[in-house]
Amino acid sequence: MRKNYLEIKIIVYLSNINKPTSINELQLKVWGYHLKLETHTVETHIYRLRDKISKFFKNEKFIVSQK
Repeated sequence: MRKNYLEIKIIVYLSNINKPTSINELQLKVWGYHLKLETHTVETHIYRLRDKISKFFKNEKFIVSQK
């Protein structure tokens, strides 16, 4: 249940800001983590969320990453 809640929070946050954001910003705004925390939580959630959106909505560009 918590995983789905966080996925919804990510979608809502990204749609509200409607601009590119960093992993650090997502950690702070969605999870409430401090910026210097070393974790792959955000990347894992984004990966799973992209996979679900791609399968159900056939949209592969809903969440785009830049390096």
